[in-house]
Amino acid sequence: MSTPATRALRALVIGESLIDVIIDGEQKNERPGGSPMNVAIGLARQGVDVAFVTDLARDHLADQIELRLVKEGIDVYSPLRSGRTSVAIATLNAHGDASYQFDITWNLEHSDMPENGLADFLHFGSLATRIQPGADHVDALIDKFRPNALVSYDPNIRPRLDLDRDDARERVDRHAALADIVKASIDDLLYLHPTHGLADARPDDAIVDRMRNAAIDCWLASGSALVAITDGENGVTLATEHHRVHIPANPVSVVDTVGAGDAYMAGLISGIDVLGLRRQAHRDDLAALDVSSLRRIGCWAQRTAELTIGRVGAEPPTSLELLEQREGAPRVA
Repeated sequence: MSTPATRALRALVIGESLIDVIIDGEQKNERPGGSPMNVAIGLARQGVDVAFVTDLARDHLADQIELRLVKEGIDVYSPLRSGRTSVAIATLNAHGDASYQFDITWNLEHSDMPENGLADFLHFGSLATRIQPGADHVDALIDKFRPNALVSYDPNIRPRLDLDRDDARERVDRHAALADIVKASIDDLLYLHPTHGLADARPDDAIVDRMRNAAIDCWLASGSALVAITDGENGVTLATEHHRVHIPANPVSVVDTVGAGDAYMAGLISGIDVLGLRRQAHRDDLAALDVSSLRRIGCWAQRTAELTIGRVGAEPPTSLELLEQREGAPRVA
């Protein structure tokens, strides 16, 4: 299924789709997932028209993935289907936090791709930017859509796959320089820039603050308009060249953290969309947002993530669910 080539896309998401195998004690559940797919679904549930470029295999698991995307109203672009579906095994601890193992294939060769290079938003990141041969095709699509779209990027570091930290740092900084919006977690930064002697522990707050500010400074200097650094129960920092805003996390009952960062990413893009800041023409307006507007889109994204972690599965909320929490909702442009 594909979108007509002559129509500009509202949001184009590029990346892996896979089956999440969730192990919680003695229970094991399988469900469609993958970070970019979660972002695509999160956007669709907030009323954004979404096209999704991914790599679907030819097996019953891929059929499950495609069925879910179609049910969400997402247009799917995929190569000629072959091979097996990628799998991520997520093991939950007593706090609902997940650790991952992966069996991933990623190839966009011969894909049925969007042709006209027009989209309001382009989102990319995660495994799709570092697994060949598909990663080179992702870079080509970024080059094609970047002149027109507002571009967002989430590195979504996975230590079991990103074994070479030097390579990971180079790749993340290179892709961040292509993005107008960068979202990363403190865990991403701790892996990319480990503190000597504290490889398995969180450093003290002063070190974390320096690490956060260094990443923000680096990515803003390389051309990003907006940087968001998430830190779980410690909240989120949103930064532009002119302002830095900390948005504390609300107390929530955590059921499942799978997809929390993806839900935040979808909420952030949706909040920016509601403000009317679409396409590259509004990049400078995004960079010039005042503190009040930053808080509004940040609270919207934060609430999106909080509703997601309050239930089983990477199940982001709809716009209606979010509007029931009216405080912090971005005003329509």
